[in-house]
Amino acid sequence: MHLALVAVLAGLAGCSDGSSGTDADAGAPGEAPGVKPPVAAKAFDPPAKFGAEIALSVDEDVKDWGFALHGPRLYHRTSAALDAYDTQSGQKLWSSPLGRKDWYTGKEGQPSDDQTIPPVFAQQDGQTGVLFAFADYTKGSGTERDRTDVYLRSVDADSGKVSWTVRLPAPKGATVGDLEPAVIGAEGGTAAVRVLTSRDDSGSDGGQSATTYAVDLKSHQVTWQKDGFAGGVLDGGVVIGAQLGDEATFQVIDGWHSQKEDLALAGLALTDGSPRWRQEGRAAVEVEQVGGGFFVAGSLRDSRTGERVPSSPGGSFIHCFHDQRSVVVCDTKETALGIDAQSRKVLWSISEDGPSRKKPEVHNAFHGAVYATAGADGVILDARTGKDRGLYDGASTYVINEYAAVGIDMNVYPATG
Repeated sequence: MHLALVAVLAGLAGCSDGSSGTDADAGAPGEAPGVKPPVAAKAFDPPAKFGAEIALSVDEDVKDWGFALHGPRLYHRTSAALDAYDTQSGQKLWSSPLGRKDWYTGKEGQPSDDQTIPPVFAQQDGQTGVLFAFADYTKGSGTERDRTDVYLRSVDADSGKVSWTVRLPAPKGATVGDLEPAVIGAEGGTAAVRVLTSRDDSGSDGGQSATTYAVDLKSHQVTWQKDGFAGGVLDGGVVIGAQLGDEATFQVIDGWHSQKEDLALAGLALTDGSPRWRQEGRAAVEVEQVGGGFFVAGSLRDSRTGERVPSSPGGSFIHCFHDQRSVVVCDTKETALGIDAQSRKVLWSISEDGPSRKKPEVHNAFHGAVYATAGADGVILDARTGKDRGLYDGASTYVINEYAAVGIDMNVYPATG
């Protein structure tokens, strides 16, 4: 999934200056009426054939934040709830309502928020939790000021029951903004959460900023908080994002900008927030999740060091995909190529001006297979050799696993072979 750097909340239970949200606040998960038992799912690893398109029954009037696959289920985050669907039948299995009063302040009307914020999965006590963050605006009365609290919630992936909800500490020197917070990722029992803010000091004219948190998923305590740091990627124990200056501005489409060139692309240790690496003097920072030890910020980069991978392709509009095994596939307008995730050597390359093969447009990679289009054809390439494995028809592979492919419009294509 592409995560533009959202350079891209108060206190936890047990802290003296805050409180914990309660499961009762969220309401109980509810099944859609007349739901039948889920269709038995068969895994195809990796899938090469897909069934007929299934249009999920989603409410078009509710704000859509994004979705993710886990096993034979799709989890969809909206401004109102977390919903689970069976990818074989398209049936909604349950809905877990947020139970919040409002998701924006309303001071300037409903904000235009085009972020993609899929839910994140984490193993907790032998169960899979679905993590997401959300903001809840409360209008003050009397001498009380208006406030926006930010919460991190875990929902049981099987039942839809809320496992826990915690309120995050308020950012220092800033006010929570109207744009939705995000769970960047979760590794080793710790989740990273990012919230966009506006600076309180008058010298910056209320300029834009961000705060990033690390939360222990067992104790539900914040282990560190970095104000002025906008995390956008979590990979290999490193939270990667933008260290912000006083005049930073944010756009969902292309990340953070500053005319003073005082931004830094930086990586912090997930364990304690200590600096791992830092590259200063930037006018713009935008990062994209890849995985497997890599991220994209203008080129393919090493998550451990922030340095450009020498085999990264040049050109514009680079997107890269880790196949969750051993290969990273990168695509630009000019070139598609496969890179060995260990040696960092180029395994294969297909260029736009190649005499014998059409350059494909890569859409995803999964377990040794690359899903692309070449002209009107959907084609599957071998991730290690770049050779054609075969054609596939109809399916959109924006998100894919061994059970299904899903298009950006959330239409589902069950794997059949």
